Amino acid sequence: MLTQLASAANETAFELPGIITAFVAVAKGLTGFFKAAGTTFLDNMLGILPMALIALTVLNAVVSLVGEERFDNFAQKLTGNFFTRYTILPYLGNFFVGSPIVFTFGRYLKEKYKAAFFEVANRTNMAPMMCLFPHVNPAEMYVWLGVYEGVVKMYGAQAGGVLAVCTFLIGLCTSSMIGLTIEKVNGILAKREGINWEEVEARKHGEAY
Repeated sequence: MLTQLASAANETAFELPGIITAFVAVAKGLTGFFKAAGTTFLDNMLGILPMALIALTVLNAVVSLVGEERFDNFAQKLTGNFFTRYTILPYLGNFFVGSPIVFTFGRYLKEKYKAAFFEVANRTNMAPMMCLFPHVNPAEMYVWLGVYEGVVKMYGAQAGGVLAVCTFLIGLCTSSMIGLTIEKVNGILAKREGINWEEVEARKHGEAY
């Protein structure tokens, strides 16, 4: 309706009031936004989502070939120190099973490490990994694509590639530091609340403490 009024105003000498003109401008802007969003959605449906589904299928097949027991044993060993616990394990989890299934990898860790692991797996490395491996979290690809397309339009495709690689490397380099920081903070809060982690572990395994 507002668009029709604007067209009528252009064809005649009639001038719309300022407030109507403002509404028309807003309506045109929203229409353009929704059209662009729809185009991006269709591009994702035809491009990224099929690729993500194929990647997940192939990776699940790899896990099946390796064997779930072997994979579990390997993942358990990665919890031994903070670097492998907060860098290697969450990256492997996100790469092989993606979000939100990566949170199930928390079963390999002791309770006192889980808060840090979940933070790293969900925030610190999921978005950086998504820049290079869209199957990690296809539901949030629109966030990265918005940034990527803006950089490409302003600086070219090469700049977009550099941004993706640098984002991935920053996440890789900061995962251990962030995980270790949260682990220490979690320990301080637990001590303040009188939480005994050994007792928590004993209760989890149904043991008498």
